[in-house]
Amino acid sequence: MALIHFFRMSGQGRREMPSSNSGFQRLSQAALSRSRFLRLTAGALLPFVGLPPSAAAKNPELAQNSGAPGTRDAAASGRMGAILVSRFGPVKIHSYLSPLDGFHVNTQMIEGPTAAVIFDGQLLLPYADEVASYVQTLGKPVDRIILSHAHTDHWSGLQVLTERFPDARVFALDGIADQLHARGQARLDSFRPIYGDRIATKVTVPTEIIAEGVQGIDGITYDFRRFVDAESDLQLAALLPEQKVLMAFDLVFSPNEHVFTVVDHFDHWMIVLEQLNALQGYDTITIGHDAPVHRSAIDSTITYVKRAREIHAASADAKTYSESLKAAFPDRQLASIVDFSARLLYAARR
Repeated sequence: MALIHFFRMSGQGRREMPSSNSGFQRLSQAALSRSRFLRLTAGALLPFVGLPPSAAAKNPELAQNSGAPGTRDAAASGRMGAILVSRFGPVKIHSYLSPLDGFHVNTQMIEGPTAAVIFDGQLLLPYADEVASYVQTLGKPVDRIILSHAHTDHWSGLQVLTERFPDARVFALDGIADQLHARGQARLDSFRPIYGDRIATKVTVPTEIIAEGVQGIDGITYDFRRFVDAESDLQLAALLPEQKVLMAFDLVFSPNEHVFTVVDHFDHWMIVLEQLNALQGYDTITIGHDAPVHRSAIDSTITYVKRAREIHAASADAKTYSESLKAAFPDRQLASIVDFSARLLYAARR
């Protein structure tokens, strides 16, 4: 059974929060929201106030998957992230969860016997800097940095990580580097009017191709999988078969929050999710946004994507799609994600 610990980040170090031994599924109930988030608009983000309270208490699936309430307010104040640590024997998984203005993005740090592997690099540079500082407290070198997919909120902070760990090579699936070369700078430019110098000034392009299949890194077995046409055009997932952990990134979303549906891959995304569902024994899933979840989040993501497909087929414009999808899932947080997704989804029709 994984042992979970929560930490608050501070300028002088970290402070331990209450621990749990009930597994990652308890984390899916964590009320990590703040009253301030960012309204997603076409290519930009604007702050607003008044996020609804956590929907966890209303979600029967979460109640079923958890034996006790999750840790509340695990993210630290002052634009600082939360650290969640799980021990699997000699292996530790450290998850850095950004505050909401950083899209609630997770950076996963897998600590082995002699080294660490970092997955994904955050949207905002200050949060990537916190990741780097935390990794340094582990006292082990960074073997490599691995990018899961080409969405900006997962790679902008690689600028900081590569500066802080110059000997660490950056890996991604074959094809990700081409996507960043083609569209990376334009995406950074769209964020800069809002974030200024908190967003990357340059595109950090992976220089190494991650091999698909089973391989060992620092004594830990990984099974790297390639998926296309889901939440993004090209996405990595990683299995840790000895720890029975599925690193699903943006293939799976928390039952607490709305799902990014920025491309019209609904049908194939559901096929991918069914493939993940067929994996036996992987009850612990780390995801790209929000705290780690129980495997039942795969089913809740399928339910969401299926309904989004139906609404998309029946909606002539972004406004209708957005309003209908939010009405279909009224208890999910971050409804502004739906507005943002709708703008991009319907822009592709023109």
